Parts: sequence; C-alpha cells; structure tokens
Amino acid sequence: MNRLLLCFSLLLGSIKIFATAQIPDLLVYKGDTLMLYANPLELLPNIDSFRNKMFGRKVVGSTACWRGYQAEWTVINQELFLTAIYSCSDEDERPKADLKKLFGEKCKEGKVGADWVSAKIIAPQGKRLYYVHMGYESLYEFENEFQFKKGKLLQVIIYDNSKSRSSIYSQDSVLRKFIYSHINWEILHEDSIVAKIVVQFSANEQGVIDQIKVMRGHSQVYDQEAIRVVHSIPEWDVFYRRGKHERRAWNLPIHFSPENRKNYAQ
Repeated sequence: MNRLLLCFSLLLGSIKIFATAQIPDLLVYKGDTLMLYANPLELLPNIDSFRNKMFGRKVVGSTACWRGYQAEWTVINQELFLTAIYSCSDEDERPKADLKKLFGEKCKEGKVGADWVSAKIIAPQGKRLYYVHMGYESLYEFENEFQFKKGKLLQVIIYDNSKSRSSIYSQDSVLRKFIYSHINWEILHEDSIVAKIVVQFSANEQGVIDQIKVMRGHSQVYDQEAIRVVHSIPEWDVFYRRGKHERRAWNLPIHFSPENRKNYAQ
C-alpha cells in the first residue's frame, strides 16, 4: 500500500526507536516460534564486552540489525533461557556464537538462564495489520506481553488488535484524487496562487477524522478550505495496540496550484 504522501508521528513507550525495521530476536514458547519486539541480551550490564567476542571477529551491524546478532530465546518451565546467538551476516551459513565460551559455567546443556531479564516484552502474533518501516513498530493482530522478573515468567497477557482496519482513503492515489477533486476551487479566485498548506489530523475509534489543525498555513480562506476538505474524508485508518485504540497524528501537505486547479476543478 503506497502511503508516501503521508508522514505520521507515533507516541512510543519504552521501545527504542530505530530508523529501519529490525530483524527481531526469536522466542520459542509452547512449541511456537514468535518474534520479539525487544532485545533482552542488551540488558546485560557487560553486553559491550560480549559483542566483539560472539563470532570471533568484529560484528558488522546493518540498519536492519543494528546490534549485529539475532538471539533465540526459549521458555522452559516458566523460565527464560538464551538458546542461541546467530550473526546477522549475509553468509549462507550464519556464524553461531559459542554460548559456553561467552558465559562459562552459566551455560548448561547449551542454554543460559536469563536471570538478568526483568521486563515486559512484546511478541506479536497473527496477521500483520500495518507495516511500519521503523524499529519494532509494525502492528499485528495480536500482541503477547511476557512479564519476566529475573528470568522467571510471571504471566502472559494477550492483547487483541483485530479491530484495527485500513481505509482506502489512506492510499496515496485515492487520497490525492479525493482531496483535489473536492476542493472548492471557485472560492479561490486567484488562479495564479501557489500555496502549500500542511494539515495535521487524526481519527477516532470509528475512523472519523475529528481533530484537525493547520501546521503550515497561507491565508484564512485557503487554510479553512484545507481544513474543510480534510474533514470531509469519509473514513480513515483505525489502529489498536495493546488492545486499545491508538490515536495517530498524520501530516498531509495540500498543494493549491494552477496545475492542480486545471486537473481537478469541476
């Protein structure tokens, strides 16, 4: 789905923000392998000293794997264990770290008890509802919240985001056509005017756009027309995260120009 026209701002909690969608760590839980929206190994106090020892050479990171590795975790008898560390390299057979060399006696039977992990960790599951090319912010149908204290699993809470839905009007081509064909060009008498107005808006649980403000304006008549036409969009995307509605602010540039007047004026 092409949404290049739009930029959105996210209100994030404690998740670290990265410029590129990340290769996630993996969690094996009750026979299922889940993605992790966290990197528990980074909670180790001495993680920096581990980083260059993992694969016998300096780890080369990438925008999709800033940490240079992908860790595998397993919950066994309500306890979290580190069971593998793989390189993020593009080699056919990715190097695998020797946990015994890294952790010494703490590594038993090929796994390491993750007693340093005290955190709430999200593992998404089900259908991907919305892709975000940043960090671990893509939205999925369900989110499993694993609550650990010193490596012990206290509880798992499952959040249902299935009420999220996409609107056809958030597609670039559909939105552009709607906006410019619904502008009342007759009230904008100055045909030669070129004005770029940026409107910020958000929608409620029903997908109704109910909050609008001008971030960059031109004049009262142009600003009000921009607000009116955005307010007339029939519906917008609805997002649920952690089972609750997540209001997002979208910035939309609207170009009042002779070319758009010529192409779209009725």
